[in-house]
Amino acid sequence: MEQIFELVPMNGRKSFNNKAKVMVENGVAKLLSYTTIVAEIDLDNKEYKQNGSYSPTTNNHINAFKQFYGL
Repeated sequence: MEQIFELVPMNGRKSFNNKAKVMVENGVAKLLSYTTIVAEIDLDNKEYKQNGSYSPTTNNHINAFKQFYGL
């Protein structure tokens, strides 16, 4: 079953204004920054994969995503 939720900032901000979401399906969490999947974490073995380099805003989303999952 797929689960989608808004990512919460870890740096004291209130929100990312619905621009960063996490989609979890089949043991893999995927970060959507705006409408693009930019990173994934295999939740079973904590294996992280990033799909390129991004803007400072998207990097903030990526950092919060990694912190959320303890990486």
